[in-house]
Amino acid sequence: MKIRIFLLALLLSVITVAGMWAQNLPNSIWTSPQSATTEGRYRSNADDFIRTDSWAGVKFNKWFGLVSFLMDDNQSGIATAGFATKVNDLYIGAFYNGNFWAGAPSNNYTEQELNPAPAGGETGKTYNVYNNISVAPGPVNNVAVLVGAANMGFRLTYRTNYQSFNEKDIVTGNQLYSSYQAENGYIAPQIAWAMAKDMTKEGIRPYVTFDLIFNRDYQKTKAAGGIGEYIDRSQNVFTPILSAGLGGYTLYNQDGFKFSGDLDYELRLNIYDNEYSYLDGGEYKTGKIKGTYSPGSNPYVEQSFVSNVLTPSLSGSWSKDKVALKFKVNLPLTLTSREQNIMDLDTSNDLVYNGASRSTVTFIFRPDLRLAMQYKIIPDKLTLNTGARIQATAITLDTIDEEQYNYGDSIDGSKRKTHNKSFINTGTSTQFVSRFHIGATFNFSENVWAEAATGVSNAYGDGAIDVFASGGLFSFGSILIGMKF
Repeated sequence: MKIRIFLLALLLSVITVAGMWAQNLPNSIWTSPQSATTEGRYRSNADDFIRTDSWAGVKFNKWFGLVSFLMDDNQSGIATAGFATKVNDLYIGAFYNGNFWAGAPSNNYTEQELNPAPAGGETGKTYNVYNNISVAPGPVNNVAVLVGAANMGFRLTYRTNYQSFNEKDIVTGNQLYSSYQAENGYIAPQIAWAMAKDMTKEGIRPYVTFDLIFNRDYQKTKAAGGIGEYIDRSQNVFTPILSAGLGGYTLYNQDGFKFSGDLDYELRLNIYDNEYSYLDGGEYKTGKIKGTYSPGSNPYVEQSFVSNVLTPSLSGSWSKDKVALKFKVNLPLTLTSREQNIMDLDTSNDLVYNGASRSTVTFIFRPDLRLAMQYKIIPDKLTLNTGARIQATAITLDTIDEEQYNYGDSIDGSKRKTHNKSFINTGTSTQFVSRFHIGATFNFSENVWAEAATGVSNAYGDGAIDVFASGGLFSFGSILIGMKF
């Protein structure tokens, strides 16, 4: 009885917690509090209404809706709203997630008569004077529209945090610029398709997604009275991503236990097409590089990158009375190919190899175990959600071919091939992960429910959980309310 009273008190507190947002699955554009708490093992209608493979499982008569709010790691408010309805035989879902224009750089200016004149300008003339120009990536905004028909789902998604500045005849840093252009952030449209119904009695619900991610980091200026347009930096990357999956196949289903297998594949390319400046005849001219340009040491780097990820997985579920358990083991096999060539300008202003040229083929194996439990405290009313994730440190095998150049000429004896095997952390993307979550789902009625996650999101290395402090059992930041009628 005391345990039930404690859990009820816990629910009253966690009801102020919101939906967690993530981009962790190819076919998912966000994660509900219930799904985030259980590491994606127990999704809710709040997830499925905008998923191409699951929209058909969201049952309502006229409409479905949800609202949510989250304070992210940067203490920036993230709002979420979703809506779905049916028009004859068509299912239509719409989704928004973001913080509108909060945090966008303002780039204020003053109209001012300058005396003395700025470099390249005229004394006493009025100019738009900027103290600072920023295009730091700011607000995050994500929208999606899903259309479901004939047991299939089609979704168009658009994500961005892109910022830009493009003005003429401005002054900053006591320099007059006849043009000033800068960009930063990403623009990422996605199109997704999936079957929303199993093709066989054992499963198989295939999906395909195609992302076009445009990462921009670029600045070009032209000083008044100067000698042409100057590329301050050009580090743009275009990343197309193709993802496809089988959609699950049931291997065993008996006595409340279900065991399934799945297979997913992802192909990712980084494509570089950037610019750089060079002096020719006393005037700046622009060249092209299949890589990146950033002033400093080794400013010219020719690059290419290809990644293939094949992920077989096994999952299981078991339920009896008030308890339900799920697990999933992902066994991703990653093969990447990366090339980086340090370059420089020769006497003819042509780019040639000068320094290290390196080609790296990497194989990565990194098992990932996700566990989840639901306990029905009050059947059909109150459910306790818990989840945990253990992700091993990556086993990494590198084969590196390297050669040194001196302005286009290979240096004798510089060729070498290196084989590396690593079981230790080589970066944040390969480190050991261990974390735990607690949350709750409360059904007010058949048509209205709330999902919540406590502040507990403890990860390996974060230390002990402080019950009342930020990140503890009784600290909360957001809430999700869903309705269907």
